[in-house]
Amino acid sequence: MIDIRNKKMVTTRKAHMCFACVEEIEKGKSAVYVNAKEDEKRIQFHLHEECNKTIVKDQWFAGSGLYKGCIKDAEKTMEGLKVIDFSSEELPFFVGCTNE
Repeated sequence: MIDIRNKKMVTTRKAHMCFACVEEIEKGKSAVYVNAKEDEKRIQFHLHEECNKTIVKDQWFAGSGLYKGCIKDAEKTMEGLKVIDFSSEELPFFVGCTNE
């Protein structure tokens, strides 16, 4: 589990990889610099501003949901859910409750 200790806005002096989406944060762009602890070991990483907002908004990322590439994985899961056809009348599980 990652325990975030401190966050601050920075302007990058070189390119960094975003911890959450594993895409590049370009040199000279605003980013969130994070100091944290994971398994009693100090770690530091950068986040895009938008990735930070997503993490803050979504309670799933609290606790064990925050890890390297977590936003990419969450996006893949959401894409997978979009292809499921919920309009079928024959669902593979019991949906209602009858008292007959």
